[in-house]
Amino acid sequence: MKRLTLIIICLFILQSCSSPLDKKYSKISLSADAKEIREKAGLSDEELQTMAGWIAKAELTGESLEGKTYSEILEEANDYEKQQENLAKKTKLEEEQKRIKMGSTLTVALYDKGYTEYDYQDYLTYSLAFENKSQKDIRAFKGVLTINDLFDTKITSINLTIDETIPSGTVYRGTYTTDYNQFRDEDVRLRNKDIEDLKIAWTPEKILFEDGTSLE
Repeated sequence: MKRLTLIIICLFILQSCSSPLDKKYSKISLSADAKEIREKAGLSDEELQTMAGWIAKAELTGESLEGKTYSEILEEANDYEKQQENLAKKTKLEEEQKRIKMGSTLTVALYDKGYTEYDYQDYLTYSLAFENKSQKDIRAFKGVLTINDLFDTKITSINLTIDETIPSGTVYRGTYTTDYNQFRDEDVRLRNKDIEDLKIAWTPEKILFEDGTSLE
């Protein structure tokens, strides 16, 4: 009698502790399994979306999930997300280190800003100073100059490609223009801002040196 009672208790415990996540994935029962998992597995919305995304990805790539439990599928999905997050962090760090290295090689300053009309066209003008702080002569370079307000809110970005030699330790100055459109908010804001109320961020993309080497 005691043995029978013990068996019944064990079966009750196993039944009550079982989770829909322990079920094996099946295309046929996926809809019903998903409903049960959503109602009984105690997963967060984020976890449910992660699992659903992983199953959808497997469908698109033709990867078979047959024989795997939903718990194993969720674990795989979480591992993949962690790998992607780590890769993104690593890439961001590498890009930031590259930007710092290139930015310290060639610094840029905006020392004047204006507005001009020429041949029935309106232009915004930018006077820039580029200082070559490297030990090599720069042959050419390209990058993006972002102009922000005092709160670091972006006003506009300008793509620059400069084919001018800048000897090591020297400063090159040049004035550049962009079209002015009175109906474009960023142009109106930029024209009305005093240079003291502007901040710039220089993101170099590639620097070519006279000796044939480069930074990118």
